[in-house]
Amino acid sequence: MALFGARKERQLRGESYIALDLGTETIKCLVFENHEATCHILGKGRASHRAGTMRGGMVINIPEAVVDVRQAMDTAITQAGISPKKLVMSLSGDLVKSLITTVHYHRARPDSRIDTNELKNIIYKAQWKAFEQIRSLMAKEQEVGESGTKLVNTTVVDTRIDGYKVTNPINFQGNVITLSIFNTFAPLVHLGAAQALADELALDLVSVAASPYALTKSLLVNNPEFSAIFIDVGAHLTDVAVVSEGGIFGMQNFALGSNAFSKNLATGFKITPQQADQIKFDYSADMLDKKSTTKISNILKDTTKLWVQGVAEALDEFSHLETLPNKIFIAGGGATLPEIKKILLSKSWAEHLPFVKKPLPAVIEVTDVPNIVLTNQVKIDLSDMVAIGLAHLTLDASTQDDTVANILHRIVLNMQN
Repeated sequence: MALFGARKERQLRGESYIALDLGTETIKCLVFENHEATCHILGKGRASHRAGTMRGGMVINIPEAVVDVRQAMDTAITQAGISPKKLVMSLSGDLVKSLITTVHYHRARPDSRIDTNELKNIIYKAQWKAFEQIRSLMAKEQEVGESGTKLVNTTVVDTRIDGYKVTNPINFQGNVITLSIFNTFAPLVHLGAAQALADELALDLVSVAASPYALTKSLLVNNPEFSAIFIDVGAHLTDVAVVSEGGIFGMQNFALGSNAFSKNLATGFKITPQQADQIKFDYSADMLDKKSTTKISNILKDTTKLWVQGVAEALDEFSHLETLPNKIFIAGGGATLPEIKKILLSKSWAEHLPFVKKPLPAVIEVTDVPNIVLTNQVKIDLSDMVAIGLAHLTLDASTQDDTVANILHRIVLNMQN
């Protein structure tokens, strides 16, 4: 009876979910509950992907992946004391593509006030244009049919009337409305694998999000002027996203992550990968003597230069932005390496990039994300930040009061049906 009463009390407090970041090497799982616009993290679990279950961030063996995911989930559920049935999941890898689409709408009657119907028409045209562009791009790059592409996330990043930035164009007058929409897409097979995982786990997949999208959105709440670069250093991939004036202006990734540093250490010291990982952990935590620290730093030097070159090339893709924000937020398991922050503070890597001020890298902390509360002695580290972002997205969905965003959401639903 006491157990039933406790469960009933939790249900009255708010909706409960499982957040699942599949990653490329390690599964990160959080059990959480939303109550009064606050996300309470109740449990955490992890498990490693066994060989042959993932490739480039995509599930390639669903039955084996289910076993690994269930292991991470069971740990999180045991700590939380509840077993949610709703699932939010991240998508990662170079199969996930992003695109900014901008439309300029010349109004026939600039003296009239903009109403909801006119705004719906503009957003509808912009979104169809984006959909056609990204499907064509993915069909060329990956040899998938246009019908095999599906929208993952969408958000309006910029709205202007005659060049004047507004958050809600309703009731404004003007000649030209300019609307920029950010979209992420993925092959249908990628999304189908996520749904198959949820089905096998008997969970309701209520939302999927590209990993960088989940990470960046968690820090954008109530801050329309926020601008920054986000770098997520995963095991095999590094994701780079740029946010300008509160809007996500694109995502890039490249195939070099923290495992490359471990391989360098394994080769340099002639040790096993497991031993190399432990040395990397101790080095990042400043637990080694000065002589060992110097030797490790020298071994990692070339890989660090190669990694930051990847960051620079990713940022080159944002040539449509006149300037890049100088704030850089770093997350992911590789972000703890001192070489990462140190090289981002150097001048040489960014000389050709349009930074107005010197780049200022900082590691993301869970305290940077608003409305997140840790309970049950849950400890969060840098590799959990995408899962934290997924949890935070469910808060955004339940509290959103944005006219343009709500119209876009309804249009997308109609397009997908």
